[in-house]
Amino acid sequence: MSTLNWVGEMDIGIPAQTMYVVVFSATGYVALCGCIHILFMTGVEPAPPDAKPWQKIAKNEQFWCRLILVILGSVVGVNQIETTCGRNEAENKCDHWHVMFWYTLFLIVTASISTTPYEFYLGEGINFVDTMKHYLLGKTLPDPQELEDQIKKKYSVGGSDLQGIGFWTLMPSAFISWIFAKSIRNSSVLGGRFGMMGGFAYTSWYLSFFSTAIVCYILRTKYNFKSLPTAICKFYGPLPVFLFQLCLLFRLFNEVWSNATVIGGFFGASGSSGYWGACWFSCVSPAIYVLMGGMRSSLFSDVFQAALAIVFLIVVLGVISSDSDFSGTTNAFSFEPQALWGGQPGWQPGWWACFLGGTIQGTLSYPFFDPVLTDRAFLGTPKVMLASLSIGGLIAALFIFFYAVIGVYGAWAKEFYIGPDGICGGGCDTFDSTLFPDCPTEWNPCNSLGGAVGEASNVARILGERTFRGAEMFIMFVMITASLSTLDSTFTSASKLVSLEFGGWLHLAGDSRSFVGPLKPMDTAHIGKDHIVLARIFIVVLVIVGNCFLGYEKDAMKATTIAGTSIMGIGPPIWCMCFWKVKTESRKGWVRAPLAFLVPWVVGWVFGISYFLDGQNKSARALECAEAIVPLSESYCSELGFTYDLQIGSYEQNGADNWMYYARFFGTNLVGHAVVIVLFFIFFAFHQLFPKLWFSPLEEIEVEPDEGSVIGIPLPAWSNSMKGKGVEVGSQGETAKM
Repeated sequence: MSTLNWVGEMDIGIPAQTMYVVVFSATGYVALCGCIHILFMTGVEPAPPDAKPWQKIAKNEQFWCRLILVILGSVVGVNQIETTCGRNEAENKCDHWHVMFWYTLFLIVTASISTTPYEFYLGEGINFVDTMKHYLLGKTLPDPQELEDQIKKKYSVGGSDLQGIGFWTLMPSAFISWIFAKSIRNSSVLGGRFGMMGGFAYTSWYLSFFSTAIVCYILRTKYNFKSLPTAICKFYGPLPVFLFQLCLLFRLFNEVWSNATVIGGFFGASGSSGYWGACWFSCVSPAIYVLMGGMRSSLFSDVFQAALAIVFLIVVLGVISSDSDFSGTTNAFSFEPQALWGGQPGWQPGWWACFLGGTIQGTLSYPFFDPVLTDRAFLGTPKVMLASLSIGGLIAALFIFFYAVIGVYGAWAKEFYIGPDGICGGGCDTFDSTLFPDCPTEWNPCNSLGGAVGEASNVARILGERTFRGAEMFIMFVMITASLSTLDSTFTSASKLVSLEFGGWLHLAGDSRSFVGPLKPMDTAHIGKDHIVLARIFIVVLVIVGNCFLGYEKDAMKATTIAGTSIMGIGPPIWCMCFWKVKTESRKGWVRAPLAFLVPWVVGWVFGISYFLDGQNKSARALECAEAIVPLSESYCSELGFTYDLQIGSYEQNGADNWMYYARFFGTNLVGHAVVIVLFFIFFAFHQLFPKLWFSPLEEIEVEPDEGSVIGIPLPAWSNSMKGKGVEVGSQGETAKM
């Protein structure tokens, strides 16, 4: 495919011509909708409830705008795909583009438009299906004001709250929340490196389900907390909870670029025009329908992902089994490559280093910076939640384990085609199909055997060529579905985090509270239009920043390893909350301990950033030393950073000692977690022994009251007026209940 109008490998690929077409088409669409509104809909009364379907549709402005979107999108989109996808080239991705385009167009056209807080943040209200039933079947839609009153009652104290969520609702939701396109790709790549033990190694991160379930069960039953940020604020103070929320934002940022790069790999080599186009399209598309509907639009796509995750695994395993060259001689559990890693039989050593490093993260720290998981831990009754997360996590781990079969098959295919005894010769550098009669001539296997062994996009292509074409399209479609569903959930969570939890401190228009502090989605009476505008602006910012980061990093696995390493400092403080001695009538309790959270948080980020930069510097220094005209000193070329001194795990191959691939990851996390645990206990002891050596009084922790604590700071004017009336105002970010 042509790379015209695209920039270099380490820059951000933006298609200038396509961008012009998109902007021009969007402007035309807005103009057409404006004309419909001014010329045909101004002053038009809605059709009565008993009107015929065509009469209701004729007077509905949204219908005509959506119809124009379908027509304009179909004409412009299909034309743009066909003129840029390289239809006449021997190998092209035109069908891939059509699948992604039509699926995302369907999601955009059917997305609800949310204008109220309960629609945008809670996903409540009239959805697209209800609207269709109204126009086609005559179903009566509820009055907007009555609907809003019902929703307020539902989430108010004493109303039918979220305690009623059952096991069969919460368990599948928890399970599917961690089946990402990124996760499937990572398990596949580890399968291509370590065999099925690579899939087992990746399941170590799924211990997060059990850690989250245990910690949040104790926080709910022993201390009566309603959310994790509330507990952190209670035990450690406002600044720690702010830094904790920055970790959540970091997690959501990683989800954007890591899922985008997985989809980009299905459309071209890293840095190519197809790659960049798919990255931008796969982010912009879900951003559009989340901008329109917020949570309501996000929930709609989750239904597809849940069903397809199950179907995908069954179909992929079945298709791989149908390849007689593979299943007739071996299977995913018994296959071992003969010369794939280091020219010797067997898989690459060191799966256990990845497993142990992931176990440390998944047990101690990684689970707590995923808002998707921790939010679910406060739904349902505590016992239902504990069972849902435990069983859902086990099922999710089993799914991820079996996805490693994709990588094992990819390793087999690489040896089958270009291994020492491959049917296409010993490698792509000397590939010549005329010298090898068994090598396929209708397609070039080398085009799908580059990059990481077991790369899901490459395996999909090989499966499609070896079995039937639909296999590749199906795998690609499911990966796109998983990615879009993950991204729309990411945009929804990020918009809530910034506009409510951070925006609550700004006291925007519509916020009538007597203090500033984080808002909850249920606080609809205090959420105004400015909050929704801020949420939508940040979605656009996150799309741009997330894709721009791909110019610097494209390895999706690092979104797990590096991110989990950076936030190691939040683990010990959160686990310790489970064992905190609280104040009662008969005994004193432990006081709040801000430094016990702040110091491990800072040190954890030092380890994480050093781990990332040392890895980047190693590649740059190796290239510098290799290309130097005047040889550089050995000490300079071997100086790699302190995280390389922490490596644990080596093996001997061809008479030389080699570090295992995840030796630095395991060592850094083992040492780093040990350091932050020690620092936590030091500063925790400091606060308990010397509670007066702090800027403000450190209160003893008590059990959370049923109505919950308010995280926030009283507004000055309100605080002064309340003091004048003799009303006590709480300190340390908590406002006393009145």
